[in-house]
Amino acid sequence: MVVKTVKLPTALDARLRRAARSANRSYSALMREAIVRGLEKSEGIDMSTALAGFIGAGEGPGDLSTNKHYFRDIGRKRAR
Repeated sequence: MVVKTVKLPTALDARLRRAARSANRSYSALMREAIVRGLEKSEGIDMSTALAGFIGAGEGPGDLSTNKHYFRDIGRKRAR
């Protein structure tokens, strides 16, 4: 395991010590768990899970994003 030094505000240190004492865990274990939880939150969201309710709700061709046929007239002026 690697040893690191972290500078914390006094109030945050007090909160961590109280939390460690009330959970009957070591200060270091609580710090490691808090860091892991913070990193997991910042990794972003899974878009397939976030949009699960909308998948398949629309109409249209299933190959709209890959079939070049649909892009043929993009950028051309329409006849009026």
